[in-house]
Amino acid sequence: MKIFSLFLILMVAFAACRQSTSTPEKGVSFELNQYRKQNIDSIQYAIMLDIPAGKSSRITGEQTITFELKSLDSALVLDFNTDSSHILAVKSGAGKIEYQFVNEHIVIQPKHLNKGKNSIQISFVAGDLSLNRSEDYLYTLFVPDRASTCFPLFDQPNLKAKYSLTLKTPAGWEAVSNGALRAKTAESGKSIYHFEETKPISSYLFAFAAGKLFKETKMVAGREMTMYYRETDTAKVNRNRDEVFALHAKSLAWLEKYTGIPYPFGKFDFALIPSFQYGGMEHPGSVFYNESALFLDENPSVNRLMARASVIAHESAHMWFGDLVTMDWFNDVWLKEVFANFMAAKIVQPSFPEINHELRFLLAHYPGAYEVDRTQGTNPILQQLGNLKNAGTLYGAIIYLKAPIVMRKLEKIIGADLMRESLREYLKTFSFRNARWDDLITIIDRKTPEDIAAWSNVWVKTAGMPAYTIGEENYKIVLKQVKDSVSARVWAQPLNSKERDTQDGRLVFPNGDGTGYGYFEMDSLSKNYFFTHYNEPDSIFDEPVFKGAMLVNIWEGFMRDNDASAENLLQKLMITLPKESNPLLIDYMLGALQTTWWTFLNESGRASRQVQLEQLLWRLLNETRDKGIKTSYFRAFKNVALSPDGLQKMRSLWNGKLVVKDLVLSEDDKISLACELALKQPEVADEVLNEQIANTKNPDRKAKMQFVIPALNPAEKVRDAFFESLKKESNREKEAWVIEALGYLHHPLRAQSAVKYLRPSLDLLQEIQLTGDIFFPTRWLHGTFSGHSSTEAAAVVNAFLKAHPDYPGFLKNKILQETDMLQRAVRR
Repeated sequence: MKIFSLFLILMVAFAACRQSTSTPEKGVSFELNQYRKQNIDSIQYAIMLDIPAGKSSRITGEQTITFELKSLDSALVLDFNTDSSHILAVKSGAGKIEYQFVNEHIVIQPKHLNKGKNSIQISFVAGDLSLNRSEDYLYTLFVPDRASTCFPLFDQPNLKAKYSLTLKTPAGWEAVSNGALRAKTAESGKSIYHFEETKPISSYLFAFAAGKLFKETKMVAGREMTMYYRETDTAKVNRNRDEVFALHAKSLAWLEKYTGIPYPFGKFDFALIPSFQYGGMEHPGSVFYNESALFLDENPSVNRLMARASVIAHESAHMWFGDLVTMDWFNDVWLKEVFANFMAAKIVQPSFPEINHELRFLLAHYPGAYEVDRTQGTNPILQQLGNLKNAGTLYGAIIYLKAPIVMRKLEKIIGADLMRESLREYLKTFSFRNARWDDLITIIDRKTPEDIAAWSNVWVKTAGMPAYTIGEENYKIVLKQVKDSVSARVWAQPLNSKERDTQDGRLVFPNGDGTGYGYFEMDSLSKNYFFTHYNEPDSIFDEPVFKGAMLVNIWEGFMRDNDASAENLLQKLMITLPKESNPLLIDYMLGALQTTWWTFLNESGRASRQVQLEQLLWRLLNETRDKGIKTSYFRAFKNVALSPDGLQKMRSLWNGKLVVKDLVLSEDDKISLACELALKQPEVADEVLNEQIANTKNPDRKAKMQFVIPALNPAEKVRDAFFESLKKESNREKEAWVIEALGYLHHPLRAQSAVKYLRPSLDLLQEIQLTGDIFFPTRWLHGTFSGHSSTEAAAVVNAFLKAHPDYPGFLKNKILQETDMLQRAVRR
């Protein structure tokens, strides 16, 4: 083992030495990363950016980069992912110096450098790719390697640096960044914001936002926080404001207590941004959120309330797990995400004492993880990464959903106290530095007799999920792992089953406590018995976690059985739904029902049940007294309604002629109703959409709606032109808008006419991966394929993959993941 480790060290050293003579490739290769990590430290950036009004004028910048250089055996490589015209001057000491611009890098020869301290000044035009510019505001999003699309730097996570930022903005704009505001001055009709130098942070965590923003400062539990936002609905802001501040204060206080480390970054501000690409992004001192995730409409469902609390807890946890201690290389990006989700699940529990948190964890993590892990394109939690330009492809459900399940298993193996003790040591040892998963495993392995490294090799470093069948050993019912595709791999985990003796014999309900991870096969008798006895008083059939686990088992069985009847499953869900009052289980069943409806039923199958389903959802919508559940039923009804009566109800809800008690429709709801009506009643599309545009008060929502409208147009030529427009990168800037438009463009009702967009969409994927943000390739594929279930659509995918046998594996996996449901639908 030691010989092998020495070999690895020598290989890394050799790769780093090769960097001294090789031309840098595009992106940041692992070799360049290693060489710079060994030779550069004590980095400071002093950056000034001059931001004009509007979004078309260029942003100019000046920066000074100060650093220590340990060796002069190689040229200095700075990352600047633009073109050479963006570099105005490069200076050092006495004046301008020579440089080469190679593969999106500024290369400076050793003769212009010093061993020890160096200072380089660069004048530049900022790149726009990561600036997310609108006419009256902008914000940065630099994860994972996008800082270099804006300004020159060493853009890798293990070269932490201190950042000093000065922003010149149009008068009347607000600005926020990681550092505290040191001073605000005015000059030549512009506001100038001078921010304090940050603590050492990784380049992807540096951030700023500026524009016409509202702001509010509040002191909560002795901590001052400022919230920046764009929402113009003051009633909505007032309804949510105090809770948003309170949730942040609770999360930070909990994390300080758990870690034993005070909040590490001084000031704490957050900005709420319309159509932000993610739920949130953890920039220290300046967290960014999707505005709609925090400013909720009236009567939000419990899932929406929990989601808000969770995203705030998640981003707060990142201040320690990801920001204070950062992964060394982005192959360990899951490490920061798993602890953010793992901690978030713990943090939110005290705020929701009425919620069954075991059920919530089950339904929030397992189904989404299975959606990827059951596909041919699944991946390990810990993935390989050769170049940072591909880091965005590592993100997905395996990192965000499966990893917390695995981490909870680890906590159960070693105990909660030892987990906390190990994490405290990990954070203190690597504060303001970088670490790997194996560094944490080493800490844990020293404290426990368990072989955690061997356990990690299966659960963290290999892909897929186990499958179990029911067997018998020593006259006892047991779950047996099906022979694994990976030789001799055993998924070590405790498993639990529930049993019941009936007149048909003993029935087995595997994974009854919902903690086991994998596919648990159930026979038809057990499935039928579960539905027949659903909510049976004083039994396991009335226990929420058991019901959730069985519903997940049944859905997994349906996914894997090509002969399973979609009509039968739909009927069982429709019978079971009225029996349930738990909002988490209702939301899960509604999701399964809608997927079955649109993906696994054909047009005639839907038509035969259309009125029955609409009447059921409408009755439940009116009967439930829970306002959050009422909203869930409303959204499900809106999604499936297609009969004349259903469409009339939608129209009357939209125009206010029909009022359902305790159902409060927000501006977003009205917009969504208008879009659904335009899609399903083409003859009224222009009338409804024009009226809704006129009635929409919020300028950001109005702009999004105007963008989406061509995708709803009844005329196929208009939709064709809209799709063609998406081939231009500038028309894909607002990624959330694009994804919403794709949902309408490829809606099942329009799927036949949209098949022709599928191959061009796949052809664009590599460009989208390079120009879009980290979730955009997956969301592009999902928005494109989720409405399709035809053999023609599947044939397009199969032909594309056959024509590209050498297609990049990380993107091929995304295609396999996001077209898996389509392939399963076709095989039925």
